[in-house]
Amino acid sequence: MLYSLDEAKNAECAREMYERQDWVVPTFNGQLRTDKPPLHYWVMMGSYALFGVSEFSARLGSILCGMGTILLIFAFAWRHFNARVAWISALVLLASLHVGVQFRMAVPDPYLIFFLTLAWVSFYGWYQQRKKILNLAIFYTSLGMGILAKGPVALVLIFAAIGLFLLFQGAFRKVFRLWLVPGLAWTLVLALPWYLYVHEATSGAWTEGFFLKHNLERFKAPMEGHGGFFLITPLYVLIGLLPFSIFIPQAFVRAWKQRKEVPSLAFGLSIAIVVIGFFSFSGTKLFNYTVPSYPFVAVLIAAFLDSVLDQEMAWKKLRPSLITYGVLAALLPVAFYLGLRLDPVVSHLAGWAIIFLTFPLGAAAAWYRFRHGEFSRTMLALAGSFVVTAVLFFQLAYPIIDRENPVNQTISSINPEEKVIAYKQFNPAYVFYLNRSVDVVNTPEALQEVLSTEPSVIVISRTEFLPELSTFSELQELARKRDLFETPTTILFRKTPPPLPRSL
Repeated sequence: MLYSLDEAKNAECAREMYERQDWVVPTFNGQLRTDKPPLHYWVMMGSYALFGVSEFSARLGSILCGMGTILLIFAFAWRHFNARVAWISALVLLASLHVGVQFRMAVPDPYLIFFLTLAWVSFYGWYQQRKKILNLAIFYTSLGMGILAKGPVALVLIFAAIGLFLLFQGAFRKVFRLWLVPGLAWTLVLALPWYLYVHEATSGAWTEGFFLKHNLERFKAPMEGHGGFFLITPLYVLIGLLPFSIFIPQAFVRAWKQRKEVPSLAFGLSIAIVVIGFFSFSGTKLFNYTVPSYPFVAVLIAAFLDSVLDQEMAWKKLRPSLITYGVLAALLPVAFYLGLRLDPVVSHLAGWAIIFLTFPLGAAAAWYRFRHGEFSRTMLALAGSFVVTAVLFFQLAYPIIDRENPVNQTISSINPEEKVIAYKQFNPAYVFYLNRSVDVVNTPEALQEVLSTEPSVIVISRTEFLPELSTFSELQELARKRDLFETPTTILFRKTPPPLPRSL
């Protein structure tokens, strides 16, 4: 099932637009949704048309973006470094569990990551004097698609990284050779019409909600509890790119030292600094925000490992990182076990933490190969343990964990003809799987009015509103389950008929 609240909202929004054949106004549960621009909705709508409305259709575009991103970075590394750097770069991304998760979710981030990567790769091709007109055309087209994927953040990240790179190279004046006026005009031709159409169609409501709330306010202050200290953003990268993130410090130091002599290293470093730095200053901090840096961080790691493998006594440089990873790999299964054990929803599934024993086994195999001077097999052992873990988790453990999803466990208890309403807030996946809108009431008076007019009602809400709901004697609790991977707890009630009068 769609296991993230954002996934459910995105997939349902695309379904509603698809059913209305409306390519302009995004809605969720019949209400205007201002969170994101339309590109991922459009792709989902096309997928729904081809394969029907399903989780697979909603996620297909993200999967294709993931494949495209890895192929792009493989080609970039092959052209501007060598074949070994290309293969290691792809291996770094394929081994990352976070990359695997991110590119299978029905969210806009995979689309942004793909088009940012395509824009940066095409720019660097232009910088290296390769097919200049074609690369500029791809660059500005990708910029337009990035703006349609997630808004002005695409413009900021792309040009900030390019500017920093040109400063590193002492060639900032080259920015004026980018055909900025005709290029940005083409970008606006691609992206601006939809923004104008949705502004007019919603009388400015979408524009205000998106730019003020979901851009400025999200950057200025934590939203929906997603805050954190400044260094949590680079920490996300270190966690997200395990196991190869153990080499990030050395890779970044090498790239910094050679930023003037090796432009391709300076370029990757510029992108990493801008993306990680930008979201470090953001008030709202999410794990997925830094993923646009992953492809080029992977290249920096691969270039570092490539340089080490060509040197004698390479173990002196890799040994501290491998020892650190060995300790971390030994702790990871324990951490996963305790994490599952302490969660009352999935505590009975804590035994599945055995899957993560592949981490210490992989670390041991990598150390063994390393001690025998088999550096290529060392890298394969590190990557292989994470790839095997991902396969085991998604194919064996996740389907079982997903059964604990409150929507999965309760959807069958709702009769198709039964009236379903929500009190204040609810899990958005209900709308997608019920295939119909769910009316939301926000006051006890409004709830009482519905209960007094409908013979049978299902009320979906959260436990935080239980004190208000408990005052309605006609509501009988059906289920109470915490949302997977989220903090809210879903609660369901059904209106029961009043008791028959006792006969005399």
